[in-house]
Amino acid sequence: MTLKEKSWRILLFSDQYITMVTNTLEMAIKSGNPSVIISNNFISEKYFANKIKYCDYSIIISLLFLFYHWIELVLKGFLLVLVKEDTDINKIAHHNVIKLLKEFKNNFSNEKDIINFFEKYIKKNNMPNLLKMFFNKNNLSVRNYYNFFRYPLDKNFNIKYDYSIIQHTNKEGLTFFKDLLKDINRYKKHIVRLGRSLNNK
Repeated sequence: MTLKEKSWRILLFSDQYITMVTNTLEMAIKSGNPSVIISNNFISEKYFANKIKYCDYSIIISLLFLFYHWIELVLKGFLLVLVKEDTDINKIAHHNVIKLLKEFKNNFSNEKDIINFFEKYIKKNNMPNLLKMFFNKNNLSVRNYYNFFRYPLDKNFNIKYDYSIIQHTNKEGLTFFKDLLKDINRYKKHIVRLGRSLNNK
């Protein structure tokens, strides 16, 4: 399998992650992201579970993991076509999206739309306030997303991260969901275009 074929395979694979993200965002927006459930009638467990199914405290952690994993896959898909020797593989054989984005910028500097989109969610100073507050509160960097969006514990099974800042956010979370979906829909076409362009060369 050629590098182009491998690149295309990764990009196609990544599409399943972002499809899950966008489908979930659409349902979360439709639900209105309520932080509490109020009813004049008795609230059954089934009713409650249905109402919170797409609220931020039910989905936000896994949603963000899928979103950042998609970014990682996309960047690796683009960078894979540039591999010429083993040292090039080492530059992309990790989960650090900050380093991957830096490599992408070095090699695809004309792709301003893609760079701006990814920097909005990778560089802390550019992030939506909700994300920035979460990363600051936990003293985290996106480069380690693979750990803290998969496990709430450290290697000694001690509670390590506080997710409360991105849960039960009501209108602020709803705005975040809407903006993220809008950004994905706006910039994904540039990603698809570049992927097709690389594959057709």
